[in-house]
Amino acid sequence: MSILHLIPLGCDGCFVGWPAVLSLAIAVLVLIGSIYMLLASNLGARLGYLVLMVSLMAWIILLAAMWLFGLPGTTPGTGPRGPEAQWVAFTPTSEQAKVFTDTLNQFPNGPTWKPIGTLFSGNIDSKGEFSTVRSIVQGSLAALAAKQHLQATDPTDWAFRAAGVPPSTPDEQPLPQAKVAFSKTGTPLLFGVDIPATAKHPEVIVFAYKNKGKVYLYALYFLIVGLLAFGVHLWLLARYEKKQKERESALQPAQPVVREPV
Repeated sequence: MSILHLIPLGCDGCFVGWPAVLSLAIAVLVLIGSIYMLLASNLGARLGYLVLMVSLMAWIILLAAMWLFGLPGTTPGTGPRGPEAQWVAFTPTSEQAKVFTDTLNQFPNGPTWKPIGTLFSGNIDSKGEFSTVRSIVQGSLAALAAKQHLQATDPTDWAFRAAGVPPSTPDEQPLPQAKVAFSKTGTPLLFGVDIPATAKHPEVIVFAYKNKGKVYLYALYFLIVGLLAFGVHLWLLARYEKKQKERESALQPAQPVVREPV
């Protein structure tokens, strides 16, 4: 059962494991197979297969293009989706931190670090990202504490609010005020927070980066495979038609030669 989860039949929000295998078998054997049987009964097994594959790949190309580029009334990204964009938290001493060493060393007062409310290139609103990344950081710290057998193993134990920013709800008023900043200088959007010590945990500095994900990965796979398979089967179909005409020409009786009377 565990091996089936490695089969790339599912994607984010799709079936995985046995449901994915079963749905694929039904689609191929029942839906595509029934059409093939109709074509094979009228055109023959080989020609029916070629006609089916050319038609199927043309449909896949159109469908994948719609997933990638969208249509009027259909937004891009509709269909199978790859890994979604997400925040990934890491500590200053982790391997991931080595990728951003120069930027992290300047936290929180360096020239690249900006306060909450800064609008970065690509219309990225740091204020809108704050609540999301805060929950990711709190959950990651709680998981790390549980792994290290520390006291603060609940995400609420790591709750904080940004220093200098009025609390959005009365419940945030008593939370510790942490130094918070965002940075984006050609690298992924970075987040840094210096959480003060509480009765359950010491002061800690944590960072996170915005992983853009690969939402269009599966749609791109479908488009590439569709284009390649369409080209190959179209060539095979053309070659079959050419040979068929040669065979028909060879089977035709020779025309008698009519001699004119002298």
